Amino acid sequence: MSIIAINQASEFIWQQFVYQQPDDLRHASLVAKKLQQSLLQSTQLPDSLAHYKIDEVAWLPEQKTRLLQGDVLTTYTEKNEALLCFLLTGNDTVVQLGPFEPVEHATIPKYLLKLCSFVILALLLMFWLRPLWRDLTQFRYVTEQLSKGQLDISIAPSRFSAIATLTSQFHTMATKVANLMNNQKHLVNAVSHELRTPLARLKFALAMLEKQAPESVPQMSQDVQEMEVLIDEMLSYARLEMAQSTLKFAPFDIVALVQEQIDKLHRTTIKQIELDCSYPALTLTAEHYYMARVLQNLLGNADKYGKSKIYVAIQKMPSDVKIIVGDDGKGIEEHERDKVFEPFSRLDKSRNKCSGGVGLGLAIVDKIVAWHGGRCEIERSKWGGAQFVVYLPHANEPKTLSCP
Repeated sequence: MSIIAINQASEFIWQQFVYQQPDDLRHASLVAKKLQQSLLQSTQLPDSLAHYKIDEVAWLPEQKTRLLQGDVLTTYTEKNEALLCFLLTGNDTVVQLGPFEPVEHATIPKYLLKLCSFVILALLLMFWLRPLWRDLTQFRYVTEQLSKGQLDISIAPSRFSAIATLTSQFHTMATKVANLMNNQKHLVNAVSHELRTPLARLKFALAMLEKQAPESVPQMSQDVQEMEVLIDEMLSYARLEMAQSTLKFAPFDIVALVQEQIDKLHRTTIKQIELDCSYPALTLTAEHYYMARVLQNLLGNADKYGKSKIYVAIQKMPSDVKIIVGDDGKGIEEHERDKVFEPFSRLDKSRNKCSGGVGLGLAIVDKIVAWHGGRCEIERSKWGGAQFVVYLPHANEPKTLSCP
């Protein structure tokens, strides 16, 4: 409605106050009308008046209709000079007056009027869109706060916004999400404190009972150790989900980090580890601690399910660093490869209870790699086992990012 009002008002102002024919042309039109009335009463046309038969000119249908109705018709020559024509009633003679001076076009007032119309429309748009823009800005603020783990959020929706109801519902949803995250944080802290204490007492009691029942204590100790590993993995994954930590990106030598993790694995395994890397050093900008966690989980997975060999390779690509960790185990079927990155996911055939694990190691790997803007894929190794391929961008500016 406002756009229509602005358009009609502009047209009215233009016709009434800006666009007017020159005074001499308006005066000539009045004279031509009087002359037409006087000539109807005379029997002979003056020789000074230009006249011709109506059929001698190829008139447009609209022009001919106006002439037949007795109107004074204004036409223009190639030089933009005005000609006034009228038809004598009861005769087929057309009288022509002119030519008159070219009509001056009001170019500057025309564009000034357009500019004023657009300015008024822009002001109206700002008035309409300000509440909407304010609510959308609050949407962005709330999502950023939640992604950073900031649970104290508050927004004030505008009553005049077109999405006021949506904003209010979003605020309710965000408050519930913040409460859930806060409850999860307290739950993790409680689990960390309350479960570790009885586990420590149970381990101490089993150590005291070992002399009395040596045949049953090892099995009970194994169950306690498995429970402790489960709790540790669950707490680690929960901390990642809550984004309590921050990623501190800094350049470091990825080759040295891989070699360090391989040396640690050598202390606990008898499997043959093959390292394929032609670079003495290779700089990667990433979070050192979490990259070590990724390598530790991948190497531990290869050690757990491989038979006798582990393969590690580092390759430099145009925009990524490619890290490969493979084994000679049973491998993972192609239709099951996406499942291994899901939390608590275990594959029955190749991942059984006797091998240990709770199904969180690869989920943690996938989440950390995603934080760094990379991806993790599963292939078949050269020995037929599983091969994990990690792609990491290697040329980012050092920065600090909140975990998403």
